[in-house]
Amino acid sequence: MSSSNTPSYVLRYFKMTGLAETSRLLLTAAKVDWTEENPEWPQAKAAQPFGRMPVLVEKEANSDGSDFLLSESRTIERYLVRKHGLIPNDPMQVARQEEIRDQVADVTHQFFGIRWHKGESREEAVEKFKAISDKMFEVHSRILRENGSNGHFFGNELSYVDIAVYAFLRTIATIGFSVEPDIAKYVMDSLTPEFKQLAKTIDAEPLLAAHVSKEPLLSMISI
Repeated sequence: MSSSNTPSYVLRYFKMTGLAETSRLLLTAAKVDWTEENPEWPQAKAAQPFGRMPVLVEKEANSDGSDFLLSESRTIERYLVRKHGLIPNDPMQVARQEEIRDQVADVTHQFFGIRWHKGESREEAVEKFKAISDKMFEVHSRILRENGSNGHFFGNELSYVDIAVYAFLRTIATIGFSVEPDIAKYVMDSLTPEFKQLAKTIDAEPLLAAHVSKEPLLSMISI
């Protein structure tokens, strides 16, 4: 077993934002020892628990001293926020944050689904995306306003859902523009003042500086 009380992690994913970006930011905010691996793909596929990434490896965490492996992006996120106190203890507050997180995941899934649009035309897929995206910005902007438009969804400190929404915007600003530039521009043009304040606030968050400072969100997009 490790002699340190501080966990040591390895995060396996591709060299892109995507499904691992929230976990990268959470690991950075937690101030834990972590590194990233970018396995060769698909050669490393069989070595992953479910044949896909991201995968979180917590070194020597099991009772027998073996590594603890965890897959599924949002399962990894929720493990990290609970383990490192990045989410409240109150079940209702937790549920509210996870609700917003899952809404963002739905929008992300719909965005990347445009590329394949199985069973429907591309135009139908785009309209479906715009509808769910517009609703997300409407509802989430209201929540941000109700919290004082201070760049946080809840309270005055960094939260899980702040990080998750910020990671979504980073993903659209990077991968999004490479696969669906017109739709990614639609997302960025939809940013309300409340979302712009969130981007500015999280860009400047000291806990995330190690990951964000080299490429802050506001340097990637024109808003």
